[in-house]
Amino acid sequence: MRFRKHIGFAMVAILLAGCGGAGDTGGSPEHSAGASDSPRASTVAVPVDKAEAERVARRFLDAANAGDTKGVEATFAENARFDSVGRVYPSRADIMNRFLIPEVLDVGGRYKATGSRWDGDRYVVNYDFKTSGGGGESFSYAFLIQDGLIRDVVGRY
Repeated sequence: MRFRKHIGFAMVAILLAGCGGAGDTGGSPEHSAGASDSPRASTVAVPVDKAEAERVARRFLDAANAGDTKGVEATFAENARFDSVGRVYPSRADIMNRFLIPEVLDVGGRYKATGSRWDGDRYVVNYDFKTSGGGGESFSYAFLIQDGLIRDVVGRY
């Protein structure tokens, strides 16, 4: 009986420690030292400047069509993310080096915007795309643009 009692206490202690007992913040940024119980600023929706977002998407298109690697790169935030039909590029460097340079810029790719719309906070642009070698396809990019930079793109072909 005494053995069971010690195991019971040990299990309770383990469960409390693992489940965030009194005083434990669980490492959550919302409850870090000095934080109040109000939502963090980053979880509050930031209004989208639609005109600015449309200009940034246009800058991306113009730079890509001009073969301007630096200009294309300048439209993306350093920690931008690009999901190209499940192929996820988690940074500006990956987006450029593993996707846009080899698959768009190096093949003389040209985007032609064929339509656009807003879907919540994303600016969705439909494109016809052609390479200098004659290959082509149609797809859309759903851009999340904040503070003058592309933060996230979802590409669907």
